[in-house]
Amino acid sequence: MSAGSDGPVIGEGDAPEMSAEELAEQLRAAADLAITIAREGAQEKEAELWARYRELTKGRREQRKR
Repeated sequence: MSAGSDGPVIGEGDAPEMSAEELAEQLRAAADLAITIAREGAQEKEAELWARYRELTKGRREQRKR
C-alpha cells in the first residue's frame, strides 16, 4: 500500500522499531484525517446540490405565477 505523493506510508520509514500502540495511533490519526476530508467534500457537494435545487424550484415557481 502506498501513500503516493500525499505523505509517508504508515509503519514504514525512520522508525522500524515502532510499537503496536504507536502504529495504531498513526492509523487512527490517518483515519480521522480521511473522515474529516470526506465530510468536508460531502458538505461542499450538499451545498452545490441545494443551490441547484433552489435554482430549479425558483424557475418552476416563476412559471406557475405566470
